[in-house]
Amino acid sequence: MRAGRVPGLRLVAIAFAAAVVLGLGATAAQALWSLGGTASTDVTAGAWAPKGVDAATVSCSRTDGSSYSDLTLSWAAVDASGYSVKTVHNAVAVAETTSATTATLRLPRTSLQGKDMFAVSITPSASGLEGPAARIDAVLTNAAQGAKVVCTPAK
Repeated sequence: MRAGRVPGLRLVAIAFAAAVVLGLGATAAQALWSLGGTASTDVTAGAWAPKGVDAATVSCSRTDGSSYSDLTLSWAAVDASGYSVKTVHNAVAVAETTSATTATLRLPRTSLQGKDMFAVSITPSASGLEGPAARIDAVLTNAAQGAKVVCTPAK
C-alpha cells in the first residue's frame, strides 16, 4: 500500500500548531499577570537639633541708661523654635530666652571711659534639643564723645 495524501492533514497540523502557540502565549501572559511581591518600610519619628546661627549674620545696637547699656542683637532665623542668648561679664550673668530672632540684654555699665567686652552666645533649640551656639564678641566703648558698640564673630 502506498501512502497517499491524507485529506485534512494540513488543516489539522495548522490547528495543532496554532493551539500550541496560543497555549504557550496564554501561559506566558498568565505568568506575567500573576507576578507578586511585597514591600515594607519603617518610619521612625524623632527630633533633631536645629542648625546653628551663623555668627556672621548677627548685628547689634545699644541704648544707654544711667547705669546700664541695653545690647540688642538680631540674627538670621534657623530651624529652631527658640533661642537662648547669654553673656557673662565680671561674674555677672545675663540671659534671655526668646522665640524671636532678636534679643535685648541689659548689661551693667562697668566704666564711664574705656571698653567693655562681652562674650555672647546664641543657642538655638527645637524639641528640647540644642544646636551649636554662635559666639559673638560685643565690645561696648564708653567715651565722653559718645558710646558705640561693635559685634564680631568670636575667634
